[in-house]
Amino acid sequence: MKNSQLRAFVAIAEQGTIRAAARSLALSQTAVTKSLRELELDLQVPLLSRSPQGVRLNDAGLELLRRAKLILAEVDDARASIRSLSGQGTPHIHAAVTPAFSLMCLPDALQRFRSRYPDARLTIRDAFLSEMLPLLRDGTIDVAITSLLPEVLGADLGFEPLGRLAVAMSTRAGKFGPGPHRLADLGESVWLLDSSRGGTSETVRQWFIRHQVPLPRQIIECPSSMASLVLSTNGDAIAPVPQPVLSLPWMAPLISEIRLREPLPTMQIGIVKRKGNVLDAPANWFVECARLAIRSVPSMNLSR
Repeated sequence: MKNSQLRAFVAIAEQGTIRAAARSLALSQTAVTKSLRELELDLQVPLLSRSPQGVRLNDAGLELLRRAKLILAEVDDARASIRSLSGQGTPHIHAAVTPAFSLMCLPDALQRFRSRYPDARLTIRDAFLSEMLPLLRDGTIDVAITSLLPEVLGADLGFEPLGRLAVAMSTRAGKFGPGPHRLADLGESVWLLDSSRGGTSETVRQWFIRHQVPLPRQIIECPSSMASLVLSTNGDAIAPVPQPVLSLPWMAPLISEIRLREPLPTMQIGIVKRKGNVLDAPANWFVECARLAIRSVPSMNLSR
């Protein structure tokens, strides 16, 4: 397997046709077709089927796509690291962070990072857990900073816990009285959750079960922090939110915490990386800056 063959294959899979893949790679269709044929010959198995609508990956092709994206990402990272060490390039760190980290810690972490690497390039995605893990696995990002249930991670990912935070239930300011309310009284409201099996929504589902309260009947699938904010502030929806976020001054006029009799659920927050992936010096420093930023926020360091 050659690097050029893998790049051609990934481009075909992502673009949907050989013509579009050739255009994206600035190569001829003949060259891309040749790379694909050589790759299939090397693996001794077809990877896709063609139709007038484009290409369709088979099981072997889907498995190779997952691995090829990771291989190419590692190659690009290695090239960038060596060029940076020799003074020929600019470090580039790719990270995904949870909205709570963005709001509470990101400015502090970036200030620390820039003090050592002022010229480094940073690509930071604000993402939910269901989006982060695939990006980690295929090498699109180097590191994820998120709150999660560690048991949902596979053997290929490692988690470094840095703190623990409470998850509060929030809605538009003034909708509920001062409370405290019973969790069971909120079951008829509209809730904003997502289908992630290891994130905040799963923590809330387990919290309902633990208190023997039926899950809400009306749930809007909402894996978006912005949509969640809009629907909870301009509607009657209830959104689970990391409690430290509600302490931000600009949040108070928009949403408020629903005071409940039941103790709030808590989650660990920390760093997720691919096992065996060696981060370069700039990426390691970004991770260290994230550690320091989280540890400086008392409300993100509840007793474990």
